Formats: sequence, C-alpha cells, structure tokens
Amino acid sequence: MTLSRRTLLVALGSAFAGAGAAYTVRELQLGPQERETEALRRKVTALSYNVASGGGINRKLMPDPLTGRATVPLDEAFTFNRDHAMCRVDTNPAAFRMPTYAMGEVVIAPNQFYMAMATTTIEQFRVFTAADGRRHAILKGGLSCATEVGQASTKLGSRTAAEHATYEIEAVDGGIGGGKAGDSFAFTVFFDQKEAPLNHAIFGPKFTFTGEMTEGEITIVDPGA
Repeated sequence: MTLSRRTLLVALGSAFAGAGAAYTVRELQLGPQERETEALRRKVTALSYNVASGGGINRKLMPDPLTGRATVPLDEAFTFNRDHAMCRVDTNPAAFRMPTYAMGEVVIAPNQFYMAMATTTIEQFRVFTAADGRRHAILKGGLSCATEVGQASTKLGSRTAAEHATYEIEAVDGGIGGGKAGDSFAFTVFFDQKEAPLNHAIFGPKFTFTGEMTEGEITIVDPGA
C-alpha cells in the first residue's frame, strides 16, 4: 500500500501528539515534590553532558637540529567533551631534535613524526571554578596512543598499532577568546613500560602534551558556581 505525503505527515503528527499527551499525563500524575525532583534530575543530566567541550591547536617549539634552540614549531590538534577526548600530531613540516626518555636525542626528519591519542574511557569527570574565576575541567581514564617516529634509515612505531596508557586532562576556560583569554588544554599521559614500551621509551613514564593555544575555544560551565 502506498501512502501519500499528506497522509504520512498526518500519521506522524498524530503519533507525536499522542506521545506528547502521554508524557504530559505522566507528569500530571506526579505530585509537586516529585515533579520538582524530576525537573532537577533532567537539569543535572543535561548539565553533566554539556558543561565542558572545546578544541583547537596547541603549538610547542621543539629544538632545532643544528642549534638546539627551541625554534621549530610543532602543532598538536586537540578536541574534547564529556564523552571523548583526542590529541594528535599529523606531521612535522620541519626537522627537529627530540630528547627521548630511553634513546637519547634523535633528529626527526621533515614529515616523519606522527602521534595520535584517543580516550577509550572517561572514569572521572570534574568541573570547578578556581579562585581567579577561571573554570577547570578534569578528566581521567584510559586511552590508546599510536606513535611513529622516522629517522634517516629507521622507523619506530606505527600509525595503526596503538598502546594503552592512562591520562589526566586539565582544560581551562579563561573566557571568550581562546588562548588569548586564558584558555588552555593539557593532556598528561602515564606510560607503563610493559603496556606501552615504545611510548615509554620515547616520552617516559609521565609526559604532558600541551603548548601555547593558538587556535580554538574551550567552554566550561560550572553548575555549582
């Protein structure tokens, strides 16, 4: 049987109206205190999923291969919300010298560095307002990290074989205007030597991925403020 567009719209309208009516009837059946509690529950649920989000670019200056001075820009893209966070470096346009935890200093040729971290769990989530008025979001849990480092004749790691690690993220909302207003994003990762041997050898047991926030915006709402 073929329904006309008008018939279909009428049917859908009736269905939604019926659902709305049923919802209203259920609300009316609640007492005043129950309705207030239900409204508060919905508000808290909505806030818990919309209090913190953002994304942008953190730029750090890496040592120059010849002089050793921190003059080579390396951009890390990041994004996060209540349910997910990631940070990655897709490539390095220029060569830089990289001090590693267990392999000494290595020179990374242009377009030979890749790193991607993505959360697999968010086990803790907290929002608060500091004494200076800036709002903070703290996230903790587990992640996967894939790192590939290329040198003149060797390549370490892989873009697809990720290692497990744990993390703590601190995002700061300093106001509208991104980094210039005081926004920041720091992704501290804890690499276990057994679970993440490559990343442990490169970054050590604890490493914070951050930098000057040159693009983007972080928005955090503190429900308790």
